[in-house]
Formats: sequence, structure tokens, C-alpha cells
Amino acid sequence: MTFETYIKNLNPEIKEYFKIISPIFPRFLIPYIETPTMERLSGISYFCGMEHGPKEVYNFKYFLSRLDHSISVALMTWNITYNRNATLQALFHDANSPAFSHVIDYMNGDAVTQETTEIGLLDYLKKDKQLVSLSQKFGPSLEVISDFKSNSIIDTKRPRLCADRLDSCFLSNLVWLQTINLDEIRKLYNDVMIHTNEDNKLEIGFLDLASADRVVELQENINTATHKEEEYTAMNLLGQIVKRLIDTHIITYNILFYLTDNQLMMIIKQRINKDKYIKELYEQFMSLKPTGNKTTKPVKDQIIDPLVLNYRYRTY
Repeated sequence: MTFETYIKNLNPEIKEYFKIISPIFPRFLIPYIETPTMERLSGISYFCGMEHGPKEVYNFKYFLSRLDHSISVALMTWNITYNRNATLQALFHDANSPAFSHVIDYMNGDAVTQETTEIGLLDYLKKDKQLVSLSQKFGPSLEVISDFKSNSIIDTKRPRLCADRLDSCFLSNLVWLQTINLDEIRKLYNDVMIHTNEDNKLEIGFLDLASADRVVELQENINTATHKEEEYTAMNLLGQIVKRLIDTHIITYNILFYLTDNQLMMIIKQRINKDKYIKELYEQFMSLKPTGNKTTKPVKDQIIDPLVLNYRYRTY
């Protein structure tokens, strides 16, 4: 996939979103976006494959890929830091996401932290010969690129705010929950500033309390949605279907990190009439309906407490 092809097929709203996040698109990103690793992410849904799920539960505005999210986090990092290494760290922060993304964390019994699939990024990147060549020619090393968790602008512990988290807040409300538009995103983003937090690390925050209040509200929208009974059940059922594929030796666990969502769903559909258990689980998955109830199961809390002029939002 060329960058030209990617941009040509990109949803117009996301194109405009990219321009809001960073008016300047750093050209050095292009050859990295064209690597096989990043190309696979164009086939990984940002919403964990739920485009394949029950339409009464999920009504996404359009398909949003994990590549789209990776690029926008990189653009946000660039716009804030103008640091090439940090921007590349941001671009590859989700590079080893498996097909169906966090569904696999649910399958692994980790609905609370959703971090079981975030291991081995360096070894994963080393398998991409095109990326290895770019790293050797232009730098930085893959050791640096894979170490995104050392950069608090890109990734930090909740309830603190970082580029990954702010981008998720904007995109989830724009495409999934449809509770915000680009004009409001532009206004909120213009109030972003960099603070030094309690641990003397850089952290994304806000100039204005009203903007922080709205972003906290948007994040609570996501937290409410991910704690719904039907959301937990959908993620869990799809995870159990994938587990069945692994248990019956149709696929291996490791292959999940090289498949796209469509490829994995094709395998599932091929097994429906051959495996009664998969058929039963799939029928339950596709027949889910909104209940409005909050799940009683433990699920990741997605709340934030951003800095506003060097004070935590929740201290105001």
C-alpha cells in the first residue's frame, strides 16, 4: 500500500481531522507508513472488529482503522514536540495490535487493564525488513522506536492525559458515539498545552477549565459505553470464538498478530457450519441488542483527570 493510495481512500472527515491535529504533515513519516507493519493496521479496526457485530448495538459512522489512529497520534506528538524520534514512537505504538485488538485481551481474561497484547513490540518490529532498513538508514534504532512508554507525551498511566488517550477520546466520540464534531474538536484542541506534572514529567493538559470539563465529559461517554452489558458481552463472545479457533488448532495465538480483522472473520465464518460451538457463540454475538444496563463484570475504567494550568481538574 502506498501512502498515496491510503490518503485517496481515507474518509474525508479523518483527512480534515488530521489537519486539525497537525497543520503540517511531516513527510518523513511516509516511508514508515508504507511498511508492511503499518499496512496491516489499515485492516485492523480501531473498535476491535465490532463493525462485524450486531448493528443494533454498533452504529459506527464509518470504518476507522488502527492505522488512522496511529497516524493521528503521531501527528499530535509532532505538533506538540516537533521531535522526530517521539513522532515515530507514536506512529508504531500500536504496531503489534492483534486482529480484533482488545477482544484478545478479553479472551486472555484481561478486561480491566487490556494490556496482555502489548508485549514484545521490539521483536515484532524486527521482523519487518522494510522497517529495519529504514531504521538502519535514517534512524532511530528500533529499540528507540519501540520504547514509546518512556515518553509521557505519548503514553502515561491513567488518569493522566497523553496523545494516545486524547486522540482516542476525540475519535471515539466522533466516529463511534457521534457526540462531537470537527469544529468542537478544533476548539478543544486549541486549548491544549503542555504541563510539567507532579513527577516532573511532561503531560498534555489544558489552558481552560471549560475545555477540560468538556474533554472529561467526552471521556466519561466512552467509559459509560464500554461498561454497558452488551459491550462487555460482545467483546467476550467474540473472544470466546477466537479462543475456540485456537483450542481446536484452526489458528495459533501468534498468528493473530499478523492477520487483519477481515481475514480472521473469514476464518470464523468458514467454521460456523463445521463447529456447533462456534455457530452457537456467533449467533449469540450477532443477536445482541442494547439493554442500557451496566455490566456487573469488572471492566477497564477510562476516566481522566487532566492538568489545567498545573492543577488537576478534579481539584477545582
